[in-house]
Amino acid sequence: MSLPNHHPFSLEYTANPHPTFERAHGGDDYIEVPEMQALLVHGYDAVRALCDHPSVSRNPMDAGFGDPDALAQRMERWPTLESAALQMVKEDGTANTSVMRELLAPDFRPGMIRKMDETVHEVVEQVCAPLRSERSLDIVKTVQEVPLRVISRLLGIEDATSDADLFLSSAPDYFRGINPVASDTDRDKAEIAAKTMFEILERTVEDRRANPQTDMVTQVIEIADKRGDVHPDVLVRVLVILVAAGTDTTRLSTSLAVKTLLSHPEEMEALRDDRSKIKNAVMECLRFESPTKYLMRASTEDFEIDGLAIPRGRLILLSLMGAGWDPRVYPEPERFDVDRDLRGSLNFGFGSGYCLGVHLARLQVGTLLDYILDHLPSNARVIEEGITWDPGNLSLREITALPVEIP
Repeated sequence: MSLPNHHPFSLEYTANPHPTFERAHGGDDYIEVPEMQALLVHGYDAVRALCDHPSVSRNPMDAGFGDPDALAQRMERWPTLESAALQMVKEDGTANTSVMRELLAPDFRPGMIRKMDETVHEVVEQVCAPLRSERSLDIVKTVQEVPLRVISRLLGIEDATSDADLFLSSAPDYFRGINPVASDTDRDKAEIAAKTMFEILERTVEDRRANPQTDMVTQVIEIADKRGDVHPDVLVRVLVILVAAGTDTTRLSTSLAVKTLLSHPEEMEALRDDRSKIKNAVMECLRFESPTKYLMRASTEDFEIDGLAIPRGRLILLSLMGAGWDPRVYPEPERFDVDRDLRGSLNFGFGSGYCLGVHLARLQVGTLLDYILDHLPSNARVIEEGITWDPGNLSLREITALPVEIP
C-alpha cells in the first residue's frame, strides 16, 4: 500500500518535504497521521512552543505508549537497548536530562574545544582525501566516516586499536535501531551493536580511571565523581548518547550541504571567495536541507494549542526543517542565501532539548565545507538519478547515496 506524500515514512516526504511545508504553512498547521496516532507540526511558532512544552515529553513512554506486557517482551528480546533507556530515567519516571547535560559539559571547555578543532581537521584531511583526485565519487560514502572517527578520537578510542574498528562498524546499526519505531530486525542488529559499543566504552572508562588522559571520557569521569551519585552504567550510557548526538546528523548534514551548494553554484562561488561566511552558511544549509526529519515528542496530558485540543498519549512530530521554511519567519524560504539572517533558528532545537553537541556539529560541518570548497569545483555535477534515500527513519532524512562527477 502506498503512503500519502506527507507520511513520515514515505519516500516523497523524505526526499522532498516541500509540498507538505506548503500545505502546512498555507493553513493546515497540524496534520494528522491516524495510524500512528501522530500529529505533524511544521510551523515555526508551534514547533518552538512544543519543543519544550510542559505538557509534552521527549520520552514516548512518559505518555503511556506501550502496555506493561509489551515492555516486558521488549526487555526480554532487547535487554541492552531497553535497560539503557530505563537507566536514563529518574525515579519519578521523567528523563534525567540534567545528569546528561552536566556530564557532557566538557564539550564546552576551552581545552577540549581546541582539541576538537585539531582532531576534526586531521580526520577531514585523512578521510576526504579522495576529493583531491577522484573524478567520480559518492559524497555520502566519502564523508560518512568523519564524525565517527572524530568522536572516537575525542573519547580516546584510537584509530590503531581493534576497539576502534569494532566501535566504528557497530555504531551505524546502533543508531538505526534505537528509534522507538524501528523495525524488529533493526532493533535486533542494534542490540548486538549496543553490547559491543557498551563493552568498549566500559573498558575505556576503566582504563581512564586508572590512567587519566586529556579526552572526553576522562573529563566526564571527573564530573561524575564530583557529583558522587552517577552509577557507572549511567556514565557509559551518557557517552553513548554523546556518540549518537555527534555522528549521524553531522554525516547527513554535510552530504545535504554539498547537494545544496552544487545546486546553487553562484552562492558556492561567493562562499569560496569569502570563507568568513562559512559559519552562517552552515546554518543556512541546515535550514534549507535539514538532516532532521522529526523531533519526537508525546503528550503527557490533555492540553490545547492554537485552539486545537490534543489528548494525552498523542505522538507529536516536530519538523525543524518545516519551521525553517515558514515564510512568516524566513521570507522566500525557497531561496538559498548564505547571508540570510538566521537569528532564532531552530536548527538545533530549543529550550532544554537544545542539541548537546552543537559546537562539535558546527565545527565538523564547517570544516568539511571548507575542505569541499578547496577541492570540489562548482561545475561538479550531482547525478540526480543516482540519489537514493531510505525513508524508514522517523528522526532523520536518510540520504544514502549522492553521486557526483567532476569534469
